[in-house]
Amino acid sequence: MVKAFPQPSQKHEETVCCAGITEDGQALLRLFPIRYRRLPKDDQFGRFDLVEMTITKASDPRPESYRVDEGSIHRLEPGNKLADSAKVRLWTPFIAPSLKDLMAENLDKNRSLGIIKPDPGSLKFVIKEADQSEQDDQDVAEMVFEQASLLEDPLKPLQRPKYSFSYHYTCAGHPHKHQIHDWEVQATFIHYARRYKTEAKALEMMQQEYGQNIPQQNLHFIMGTMASHPRTFIVIGLLRSGLDPEEIEKQGQLF
Repeated sequence: MVKAFPQPSQKHEETVCCAGITEDGQALLRLFPIRYRRLPKDDQFGRFDLVEMTITKASDPRPESYRVDEGSIHRLEPGNKLADSAKVRLWTPFIAPSLKDLMAENLDKNRSLGIIKPDPGSLKFVIKEADQSEQDDQDVAEMVFEQASLLEDPLKPLQRPKYSFSYHYTCAGHPHKHQIHDWEVQATFIHYARRYKTEAKALEMMQQEYGQNIPQQNLHFIMGTMASHPRTFIVIGLLRSGLDPEEIEKQGQLF
């Protein structure tokens, strides 16, 4: 469903934490450590791809956290084979009534992954230079890319994020501010910077895409906690669709 921005690791060089849904649609899982850029090209999965992997419950006390046997990862089917309605039906069961409700479940049952819907019309996309973002966000986003494996050719270093991208919004009427930690967002900025040659134009296009276009596409956030801060939720992924999940659910109930 989503890949968070890569994190440096003394043991694994660089790892990516992913959120996925089991094939039976019953569980939303946190999957790690995955050295995504070390995977064979054919197994480098994208959003909504069907992927086979062997997992075991992690020592991490968060109930959704599972360790992945990296060698078992195989990409079976591309996500573009799924109809849009099928994609939405995958994640609809994990929508919480609000972030406040998700936080309450976190305190009561240790739930650490969930999906929320920002109130329509409340979203404001905010761009800041990374070193000017709030300290809590800097602590989460701080990257060190000098790690290297002694047994493999070093990966080409990822560009340290120069800008932080956030949403200010309300959910069930309560105001929130969250930096976006979805790998997609930083990758989109890099793509725009290369395409349009200047950072100013790239940022303008980011504001158009994430500030205007995406909020009109039934935008939902995948929220997750961090191991070091198990009571604090961050935005780890963005979900959107031309289809309204509530309408799809109503249609399903009719049949």
